[in-house]
Amino acid sequence: MIQRIQTLYLLIATALLVAVNFFPLATFSVIQAGSQGMYRMSVFGIDSFGVEAYAGAQWACWLFPVFSGLAALISLFALFDYKNRLGQMQKCIYGILLVILFYMAYGLQVWFVYSTTSAIFMPSITAQLPLVAVIFLFLAGRAVKRDEDLVRSMDRLR
Repeated sequence: MIQRIQTLYLLIATALLVAVNFFPLATFSVIQAGSQGMYRMSVFGIDSFGVEAYAGAQWACWLFPVFSGLAALISLFALFDYKNRLGQMQKCIYGILLVILFYMAYGLQVWFVYSTTSAIFMPSITAQLPLVAVIFLFLAGRAVKRDEDLVRSMDRLR
């Protein structure tokens, strides 16, 4: 199990998907006109628990931790399912689909904030971690397929 490269890929993907839940995904800046020509800038952010609004209120978005957590669990299950290579490939595909759903929820949340405020959107590096996890899940699936092809070619030689 440890000597296979897909183990390393799946571990990295799991770590990246777990790390997404602990850092902010984006920040929004809103410039408001104040009295006497002064401008005030408010900053709020999106993290895995939702969007922090101006006055400290919070719009909940439970989809971020659900999708990233499920994708991390599936990649972790794929890590320990090394005897079932076809199941391992399927779990990599399911993890990629969950990350796509994560980005759809992220885009929906950003669109919702844009539609309710006139904010300037600044994504953080944390928002790209699931994309890097998709790359590692793809590489793991490809390595598992290579192992499966090798085993099938050995069965043909017998």
